[in-house]
Amino acid sequence: MSYEIIYGKQFVKLRRTGEVIPMLLAGSNNCFDIGRGGRNGRRARDWSNDRYYNRKGKISEKPDVILNNLDAELRRRIRDRYDKEDKPADIRNSFGYYASVAVGGGRCGDTSWNKYRGQYVNGIRGALTVEELENLGVHLYFHDVGMVGDSPNGRPAQVDITTEQQYFIELKKWRAWQAEKGKGFWLSFHPHNDEVILKRLREPKRKTPREKTRVEQDHYFVLTDGHNGLLKYTSRGYRYSFSKGSGKRFRSEKEAESYRQGLLKKNRYKADIWKVERIDATAVFLV
Repeated sequence: MSYEIIYGKQFVKLRRTGEVIPMLLAGSNNCFDIGRGGRNGRRARDWSNDRYYNRKGKISEKPDVILNNLDAELRRRIRDRYDKEDKPADIRNSFGYYASVAVGGGRCGDTSWNKYRGQYVNGIRGALTVEELENLGVHLYFHDVGMVGDSPNGRPAQVDITTEQQYFIELKKWRAWQAEKGKGFWLSFHPHNDEVILKRLREPKRKTPREKTRVEQDHYFVLTDGHNGLLKYTSRGYRYSFSKGSGKRFRSEKEAESYRQGLLKKNRYKADIWKVERIDATAVFLV
């Protein structure tokens, strides 16, 4: 069975119109890149403008229109389900099976309605402006099938779009060419290497670890049963040190007590045996 696989998303925000351009990294499960020795490589995929839930002919769309059309599709599939024995819950839980789509790979049946709809909800929420993409070294560009550079038929030159204003200027050129020649055009991301683009898009979302400072003090606190020191709780119980001073260390009594209360609240195994005790010895903490 042929189906579409969605590997990534990055919507583009247009401030002038309040719309977004849905961009998906996707490809068919039946198409493969050429690997070594002419064998099949990985499944083929490319960044493209997904217009399925936009109004007819629109490259960009209002977020509420996209989500309303999404929800309308679910209602339609429930109403027109292939097998009348299928329940609405079946379609919701395995939406990808009925729509022939898989999010992130795997089987279509593993893609629920919430997972599929989340591609658009989160895509809208995480949309970046053309200028923000430019700062990441990712550019939109218009193209037709298999052509590069200038064309004898008057097709506009392919250029990397770096500002929203430039986007609308280039869009006007391509629409005029389409109206004159009756040919189609598409929108994609540049550079063409999708792994490079994914790397650039994901890295800014990672928070830079906060630098920690080394602090030394002449005392610390532990949780002890009077003889042993608590190290950590595990799925099967807890681990402890035979020396109470070698247990998990806390900078303050308040911090240790808060941790103890958390164990009691979660009803952890024998949580009530632990008491907070001060240990007068040098300890180093990273804060």
